[in-house]
Amino acid sequence: MALTPDEILNHEFTKKGSKAYIATDVDAFLDQINGDYEALIAERDELKHQNELAQVKIEELESKRDQVNQSIFVAQEAADRLKQDADVEVKKQLTHAQESATKIINDARAKADADAVRLAQENADLTNEQNQLRTEVEDFKNSFLQLLESQRKLLESDELAEAVHRLPMGQVTAHRIGEIAKAEPVAIPEPDEEQKDPESSEKQGPVVVFPGSEQNEDDK
Repeated sequence: MALTPDEILNHEFTKKGSKAYIATDVDAFLDQINGDYEALIAERDELKHQNELAQVKIEELESKRDQVNQSIFVAQEAADRLKQDADVEVKKQLTHAQESATKIINDARAKADADAVRLAQENADLTNEQNQLRTEVEDFKNSFLQLLESQRKLLESDELAEAVHRLPMGQVTAHRIGEIAKAEPVAIPEPDEEQKDPESSEKQGPVVVFPGSEQNEDDK
């Protein structure tokens, strides 16, 4: 067991006589002190060496810590830069998408407006054409009725008989001419007031039949 400072301070040597110490006791005590201090010096040196190793380890750890911090800082800067670039790209894509959507909507509205104008014009043209056809049908009907009325009046007048008398006689006798002149004309039904198709009237056409006309054709 190593000597403590108090033991060294309070140690008493065996005296030889009244003043002298025994040399062996002094030598033994000094040897013990020497051994203890050599052990302490060795322990101190070991602790110093371990402290140096620990200091080197600490410096390595601090260096690694600095490197890690630097890496974290660089990574943080890269992350911030990537985030900024991503935000810019997202805003750019969003703006492009909004512009494309606006263009599509505007084009669709313009096309719809153009189609509406075109359809309105076509509808107006069809309406005008329909009104024109109605007018033409009405005019044709009125003209046809006027023609029938004039034919009826002609058949009822004496001018027809006089005109027949002025024709070459041939094999037609005056008596037959008188019968034709006095005969009542065949009634021709007037066209339906609701008839709107002029083509049907044009296909039928006015027909006037005189009594005995078929016999006259046979006589010829």
